[in-house]
Amino acid sequence: MSKKDTYNTDLYGMKRRREERSFFGVLLNILLLTVTIALSVVLLLAYFTPLISPAKFGSMTIMGIFAPAIYISVVMLALLWVVMRRWRIAGVLALVLLPGLFLFSDFYRIDISREIEPERDRRAFTVMSYNVRGFMDEKFRHNLDNFIERYAEEPLPDIACFQEYMSDARDIELIDELFEGYHKRMTSESGNLMVCTFSRYPIIATGEISGENRGTSQWCDVVIRRDTVRVFNNHLYTTSITSDDSEQIADGRILRDGGRMASIVDRIASNSAIRAEHVDTLRTVIDATPYRHVVCGDFNDTPMSYVYRRMSHNLNDAFKERGRGYGYTFRPLHGILRIDYILYSDGLEAQHYYIDEEAEMSDHLPVLTRLNLL
Repeated sequence: MSKKDTYNTDLYGMKRRREERSFFGVLLNILLLTVTIALSVVLLLAYFTPLISPAKFGSMTIMGIFAPAIYISVVMLALLWVVMRRWRIAGVLALVLLPGLFLFSDFYRIDISREIEPERDRRAFTVMSYNVRGFMDEKFRHNLDNFIERYAEEPLPDIACFQEYMSDARDIELIDELFEGYHKRMTSESGNLMVCTFSRYPIIATGEISGENRGTSQWCDVVIRRDTVRVFNNHLYTTSITSDDSEQIADGRILRDGGRMASIVDRIASNSAIRAEHVDTLRTVIDATPYRHVVCGDFNDTPMSYVYRRMSHNLNDAFKERGRGYGYTFRPLHGILRIDYILYSDGLEAQHYYIDEEAEMSDHLPVLTRLNLL
């Protein structure tokens, strides 16, 4: 018998050889444990992303963006350790995953948990938020005709908030014809791109909070059945992630290009700090609003972000109240990002929420909700 052979005794006093672990088995366990520790630490840091201003630590924004994927990865690792009967490691992972359960509704809404949708009240009105990307598709082909065709046969929302609305696009007059009889307000984002609001109801006042090509917000006071509601239409500063960047991230090629990866991280960190500065300014205007209000638009940030936390403070998220399924609104990156929102203050109630997943006129999806004046 070699020295490597070891024995123990079973319940009946019989000697039993302890199975030796192979070198590759030990190595695999070490690698798996290393990956587990690394992803667990990243997930724990991601939990703190909404609490830390990007101006102080912008790189944490990356963790917030990919928090759902990181969370699912840790869940899969926990299940793997359970299968391997490594109960202590699985238990630790369960504790790491626990805080994420409280953030679950930010990303996913289970149908069976939803209440029966109430019938439309006469004091209800619909709101749509849509980044139309200058009426260009993902290959930068003019597609305004597709937009008209899709919405000509459907009931139009009472209030439509568009971002990246190209004011001099070919056949742009067709949009005005589609929204005939609506009140219209435009605020310049950059050049011929506008933040544009159409309202079936009278607009009695309007204003803007401009970031000077670093994000644009427009507000409109809308009179709805003798009540005034202030609607904030926002396009916060871009992530500067190109379509080529998105493709490389989605198919994993980015891991082989360290220079591009560093560039993406730097851009996301810098631009998230710009968005945070804009939102801090915008919050003072929202907090001073004397009316019930709706805050919607393209925030260019996920629910696991400082921007979303600040923007949604004291507001209700229509998706969390009435959404269903995985609420992604950005089509690239395999549809993992929710960056378009409709938030609303007390005194309003969400009756319905819908993301038009079949709309392919932009890299964003239109978000619609029906709100009721209480």
